[in-house]
Amino acid sequence: MKKLSLSLLLILSTFFTANAQSYALQLTNSDLNCYLDIFSHGKYLIKLSYKNAPDLMMSQVLSFGKYEIKNNGDYKLTDSTNDYVITLEPVSDNKVFMVKDGFGWMQMNYFVRNSQKPSSPLSVLDNFLSHQDLLKYREKITNDKNNFKKGFYQSDFNPNFTFNANENGTYSIKFYSLELSNGRWKKENNFLKLKDNNLTSDFFMMVDSDSKLKSVLIPGDFLMSRFSKVR
Repeated sequence: MKKLSLSLLLILSTFFTANAQSYALQLTNSDLNCYLDIFSHGKYLIKLSYKNAPDLMMSQVLSFGKYEIKNNGDYKLTDSTNDYVITLEPVSDNKVFMVKDGFGWMQMNYFVRNSQKPSSPLSVLDNFLSHQDLLKYREKITNDKNNFKKGFYQSDFNPNFTFNANENGTYSIKFYSLELSNGRWKKENNFLKLKDNNLTSDFFMMVDSDSKLKSVLIPGDFLMSRFSKVR
């Protein structure tokens, strides 16, 4: 199993080619930025950044994988870990991408090119689990039926990263002020299966014996973080 990377702090470019690009999503959340790096090797990286101090920017990987250009010119981005698809429509000679399919907060929004140099090194993509790695990991986890309590959970790593399992079977995942994912949850053995309202693939959280939750992996988390119930 490949080593899981920690949240990225002050990621700097170490390698790029002439066709590489960096784009910024036009978010309404004033405390967050979202960046898309397109590499000439057919790979991409999307990350979120939270400005928690005047001269410090914390970056959190949201999605990474491979892209292909379809016959109609659209860019199809396939996440390497959870296998969902984000579709981008080029506008203004590839200086702007409109998000046609993807996370709900992305759709009908725009990635605008801000640099011809990626903000992250290509090598960072080697640090994360592939889809097959993740499936193998899930298969090793016991099917004992641990007790799950509905409610509001905070990541032990970052209290501003939260998961809420509502009584009516819906859920919400938030990163600071941004709702990353929402949809419906269902308990299957030792897992919570999360069906995002806008994506084709499911996410999972594991229920630990101490009733904590563990990401396996949910959007925005590549640490397999544990979440504690706070209310």
